[in-house]
Amino acid sequence: MTKALLGLAAAMLVAIAAARVMYHVSTAPGDDPVNEAWANNTMEFVSWNDDRWTAWIHDGAFEQAPENDNWSRHANVSIAFIDWEGEAWQAKIEGDEFLLARRGNWGGSIDRSEAIRYRDWSGNNQLRTVAELER
Repeated sequence: MTKALLGLAAAMLVAIAAARVMYHVSTAPGDDPVNEAWANNTMEFVSWNDDRWTAWIHDGAFEQAPENDNWSRHANVSIAFIDWEGEAWQAKIEGDEFLLARRGNWGGSIDRSEAIRYRDWSGNNQLRTVAELER
């Protein structure tokens, strides 16, 4: 019985290691975007003033937690983030889409998008949908 359990545990570890190796082999560094399964439901983004925030959606609003102690965790109807091209945007949630305003100009042209294209804390391009951010 003990040998069978040890064999089963060894087989599971080998399968996990093989899956990890295949993941790293199949995704080249710099692929745009690579959404890690463990990172779904949150986005680690850079705000307009270069502060680092983590956000997710709860009850139709963004919950935001700062990396540093200058700010506190809070809920807000919008987030201010930097997109893939380095532009400042503000996003709001409307159903299963985002409303996007360049530089937070809600009186100007408003874009609708199924996903937010943002830069993460490392400067990598990331992509998240409302469904991926909902908790």
